[in-house]
Amino acid sequence: MKRILFALILVCCATSIILAQPKRRFSPEEYAKKQQTFITEFAKLLPQEADAFFPLYFEFQQNKWKINKEARKKIKWEKGVEPTEEEWKEFVNAKAEAKIKIAKLEKSYIEKYLQILPARKILDIQRAEDAFQKDIIKKMAHGHQEKK
Repeated sequence: MKRILFALILVCCATSIILAQPKRRFSPEEYAKKQQTFITEFAKLLPQEADAFFPLYFEFQQNKWKINKEARKKIKWEKGVEPTEEEWKEFVNAKAEAKIKIAKLEKSYIEKYLQILPARKILDIQRAEDAFQKDIIKKMAHGHQEKK
């Protein structure tokens, strides 16, 4: 639970910092490309492994995003109107349900990954995801701007 909370805080901070950058807009394509390069190098994926893995990986990311989007729709309330206790419960449950759906989705994709990669590489990929997020946040915190 602490790990999930920490990851959520990291994502929120990263999003806030990215959105605060007036001159550079967040590019999902650029982010995905950097993430793919980082994961490939970190997990030492062979070209054929990367070619087989990343279409599934980005499909998983899209499906995860859709689940989170649905949960966010349920967690909105009218500005200036304080939600009732019942509504707060609905928000909390919607968030918990999204986490459960994502965990089940991740488990199903791990089964797909195991058909194309050894388990050790899958664990290395999971570690790479965490390292990539930390690296992005570290760079943003230090005002890092890549030269084009």
